[in-house]
Amino acid sequence: MTKTVDIGELKDSIQALIALTSDGDEVVVEKNGEPVLKVVSLLEVSRLADKKRIACLGSGKGYFMSEDFDDELPDEFWGFDKEL
Repeated sequence: MTKTVDIGELKDSIQALIALTSDGDEVVVEKNGEPVLKVVSLLEVSRLADKKRIACLGSGKGYFMSEDFDDELPDEFWGFDKEL
C-alpha cells in the first residue's frame, strides 16, 4: 500500500518515516503537492529481489513476426534514392 506524506510532516523526525515503512508499505513524500521521493523498506526490496523469474511462463499470444521481417527496406523509408 502507498502512503502519501507532505515533506513538512517529516522535517522533525526521521523516526516517523521509518515507522511508516516498517510494515512493508511504501511512502511517497511530496513537496508542495508534487511527489519528490519514494521510500520503501529494505526488507521489502530484498523480499522482491529474492523472487526468481521462471522462463516460459508467458503465453506468447499477442506477439508475431512477419515473414518479411528481414527483407530490405524500401527506398521511400530512407528518404532518398539508393542509386548513387
